[in-house]
Amino acid sequence: MKKYFLLIVLLNSIVLVAQKPEPVYSFARVLKPMDWYKNQIVAWKNVIKKDSTNGSAWYNYYRATRCLVRCDTKDNRTWDEKIKDEEKVMEQMSKIIPNTYEYNLCMWLMHGNNYDYISYLKKAAELGEGRTEHISDMIIWGEIDRDLTKKNTYAKKWYESKDFSTGFLYYNYNVLVGLKPNAIIISTGDNDTYPIWLLQSQGIRRDVTLLNLSLLYIDKYRDKIFKELNIAPWDTAMHAKNAKPDQNPYHNDLIKQIAENKNKYPVYIALTVGDEYSKTIEDKLYLTGLAYEYNNETVDNIALLKGNFEQHFALDYLDKNFYDDVSAEKVKEINCNYIVPMLKLYDHYKTAGDRQKADWIKAKILVIAKDTEYEKKILEHINKN
Repeated sequence: MKKYFLLIVLLNSIVLVAQKPEPVYSFARVLKPMDWYKNQIVAWKNVIKKDSTNGSAWYNYYRATRCLVRCDTKDNRTWDEKIKDEEKVMEQMSKIIPNTYEYNLCMWLMHGNNYDYISYLKKAAELGEGRTEHISDMIIWGEIDRDLTKKNTYAKKWYESKDFSTGFLYYNYNVLVGLKPNAIIISTGDNDTYPIWLLQSQGIRRDVTLLNLSLLYIDKYRDKIFKELNIAPWDTAMHAKNAKPDQNPYHNDLIKQIAENKNKYPVYIALTVGDEYSKTIEDKLYLTGLAYEYNNETVDNIALLKGNFEQHFALDYLDKNFYDDVSAEKVKEINCNYIVPMLKLYDHYKTAGDRQKADWIKAKILVIAKDTEYEKKILEHINKN
């Protein structure tokens, strides 16, 4: 009986530890197992039961719900069914803490980049002096409006707050320094976009224009930025008409149209962008670093790779970690983009008989690939050669 009692105590203690409330970050920044989010929903609801006006508890409760709704691949409900989970949280917040920073920010997040709800972001900004959770959205607002003063002001605030991933900054620094002057770099997500804007707020490669494909779906924004860059206007109806039934017209033509800008700005596609966006121009893409360069002429990309990796890129952070990074797992994931260009260089050095540089790049590759899905194939490739 005593052993049974101790077992129950032990199991209860495990449950309590599992349900300890913890900060819930954006899934782009930190992605946890789905059970962790379920536990956090319970944990933060318990905090709210004790203090229903605890804004921080409501914010983390919403964040956990949001991550679960948007990332649980085993949830087979329709989108309309799943989003109701977020809507229920927001309905509760509207009744209990409607005039708070957290409520207004969460309302904006749930309808992100929808200008019908911009008043909620404005209100959150008014109430959120000293807070950082809304800063990324203020940067986006500035970018969409092409209010570059607002965008840079908030990018500087974010940088000064130190509440960002150092690993993402290093990675995107290397993206930037590998580009030609006045280049356009095309990105697609949070971790290949915000860090570049943070770096530019510090004076690094301000000549580069970053175009995030998700934002280019916003007609008002796309029309403005295309006009600035002297890119032909986008005709949504025409491209939709020409697309095959199983194709997204944006995927097929958008990058090509950017690449054909009349000012002849060099155009690059970040390695973080999915292949489906570049199929129509893949024969004109050359791997030059952490991006593909679009060019109608043949490019000696091995020479460019060598120049970037040997002279321009900051690579010590890959195997000399001197800092804690809340996004460490996500950084490891994005760092896998180094593998293909590094393997190309490794093969080149081996062929050229440059053992020292081959060993140098091999050591970096093995650190990046360790404990990833790519490790086995990379070892096979290196051992074969």
